[in-house]
Amino acid sequence: MSLTAEVLFINADYLKRFTHVNGSVEEAYIQPSVMLAQDKYIQSFLGTDLFNKLKTDIAASSLAGDYVTLMNSHVRRVTLWWTMLELVPRMHVRLDNGGLVIRVSEDSQPITKGDLNRELDLARQNAQFYTDRMIDYLCENSSLFPEYSSNSADDIKPEKKAYYVAGMEISIGNK
Repeated sequence: MSLTAEVLFINADYLKRFTHVNGSVEEAYIQPSVMLAQDKYIQSFLGTDLFNKLKTDIAASSLAGDYVTLMNSHVRRVTLWWTMLELVPRMHVRLDNGGLVIRVSEDSQPITKGDLNRELDLARQNAQFYTDRMIDYLCENSSLFPEYSSNSADDIKPEKKAYYVAGMEISIGNK
């Protein structure tokens, strides 16, 4: 039985081009963080129906019109920064055959916990900024994206507004 390919909103090249991730970082380290960011964050803000519509259209190479604008101007940027939030800690600590390890090369030194937290805070701030812009765009243009409000039953309904306090997200539900 073969596994179906996962549709990712960004790839390693996009992430490397628009962040400070070094070009030598292998795609295999980046992809799991992209997938996790999409499932954990992006689907929560798009809702199941719009999230699935974008994935289906991308897989079929049929993404068009307002959906292209939504993807290129908002969804990819949001995905990028939530991916960074998931990726940064995994670049510091990895699971190898011998267990959990911290990678250190001959010409570098490990960062402190304070440095790691600073990087995570910066990624979170960027993610929150682009997420707020995407939510505003979707709310202002909801008539262009009927899937944004068509979720039902067990679907994830999109978060229409979220507040961030000291790095914690406090959602106020679906308005």
